[in-house]
Amino acid sequence: MQANCFFLSSQHENIRVSCAPAPYSKEPKPKEKIMNTIQRNSDFPVDDMPILLKEVVRAIRAKTQAPVELIVGSCLCAMSIAAQATVVFEYRDGRRSPVSLYTIVLAESGERKTAVFNHTIKQLLEFQKRKMKEYVNQQSVYEADLQSWNAIAKSKIKQIRKNEEKGIDNTFEQERLRAHYVNKPKKPRVPKILYSDATTEAITQDLVENIGSAGLVSDEGGVIFNGRAIRNLPLYNQLWDGGSIDIERKDRRLIIDDCRFVMLALIQPIEFINYLKKHGTRALGNGFAARCLWSTATSTQGTRTKQLEVQEDNEHLTNFHKRIDELLEQTMDQSPPKVLRLSPESESILSNYQNCIEMQILCDKAKHDALPGILSKLPENAIRLAALMHYFYGFEGNEIQPICLEHMIKVVSYYYSQSEKILTLGLDSGEDDANKLYTWLTSPSSNSMGNCSNIAKSQIRRYAPYQLRNSIRLNRALKILEESGRISIMKLRNPNGSISQAINIYRN
Repeated sequence: MQANCFFLSSQHENIRVSCAPAPYSKEPKPKEKIMNTIQRNSDFPVDDMPILLKEVVRAIRAKTQAPVELIVGSCLCAMSIAAQATVVFEYRDGRRSPVSLYTIVLAESGERKTAVFNHTIKQLLEFQKRKMKEYVNQQSVYEADLQSWNAIAKSKIKQIRKNEEKGIDNTFEQERLRAHYVNKPKKPRVPKILYSDATTEAITQDLVENIGSAGLVSDEGGVIFNGRAIRNLPLYNQLWDGGSIDIERKDRRLIIDDCRFVMLALIQPIEFINYLKKHGTRALGNGFAARCLWSTATSTQGTRTKQLEVQEDNEHLTNFHKRIDELLEQTMDQSPPKVLRLSPESESILSNYQNCIEMQILCDKAKHDALPGILSKLPENAIRLAALMHYFYGFEGNEIQPICLEHMIKVVSYYYSQSEKILTLGLDSGEDDANKLYTWLTSPSSNSMGNCSNIAKSQIRRYAPYQLRNSIRLNRALKILEESGRISIMKLRNPNGSISQAINIYRN
């Protein structure tokens, strides 16, 4: 089917959207509205998602009344895990990229993270549980076949030894032994798809020995960020890239080739703050944060009302689950992935977008050290999302069309704005800002007033590093410096009667 009929933006809050070429013109009845609309106090660009995914989000929203950011993040994770081993994107130069996504959603306690999981990730768990039962039977058959194979192998080796002792030519017996080893029973692969807390060693070993496709997911993201799995961030960077990884161990060597890995953490803001305080420099500096799609859940607490008379529509959610099962079955079959590329028009759009990103890097690099890295990964995340939508919903052909890429560019732009807010406002403790401001105040190389003992606050607002020109961050940094005895703040009355502030600087 054409991609165009899958994307349809609703201009009105309460218009119900279907797969038809145009939305229904009829407004929902008043008592249906809460079930047929998607949360509008959120800035998430849900209208830029394919219609069928939008309907899934709507259905889960109706059942849970959870924030749309939680729902979309969980849906994208489930889609990515299901599809990542069965499709790949190829650039013009031949490089290939998986559709694997790393997603972090900050949500307070009580936002119904577990309820959302039960409608998205639970489907993966049920598939894994079902396949584990099959694996137990397969393992029993394998062990029996292996015992038989070993007995035959011993018999053939024994015959070769006898022939050697008697001086009989063993050419025929050796050929039979080689053929026997070619037909050695293969150990069944463990259908391990999901992890919540495991060592990186266990995850990498399972990726090599099992189906080569998995995800690290948790509706209590503190388990991930405070656990064992997240300690080797460079490894997760390599897994996101989808390249070959060579790991040397004491007892053996592991080569991870064409393995696919997804990450989803639904985490409380305070836990993420604590993680960044301890490990932020490493996580933000080595490229891990740049690969993630960040968002903060817009709280629905206090607005959730039960609508007993409303009939819930499960059709789209049921079809969503069926598609996940279908793709996971293909993953188990280990069949070669489908290859997607950009259409010529989409190539032009991507090129223009990459140029815009380079310009934005120049504008935003002073806001936070991690933002240039996040910006540089936006084009690839846009491509991954576009390829995922194209494949998961069966868009026509092997070329990603402009409408799909354009909508996904809007989606990653939203995720970037969220990461910018989280890094520059939401999660900053103020200590870094305070240290940066003090360095600027006392360094002649950073400002022309570096040798002064005092400076007007208005001068700081005008000439300080960009991120400190925000009044909230500046006042917080000044308060920290004052409390630590590095500055004092004086209030001065101007000739016109107004009050201004001056900063006394105390050098170490």
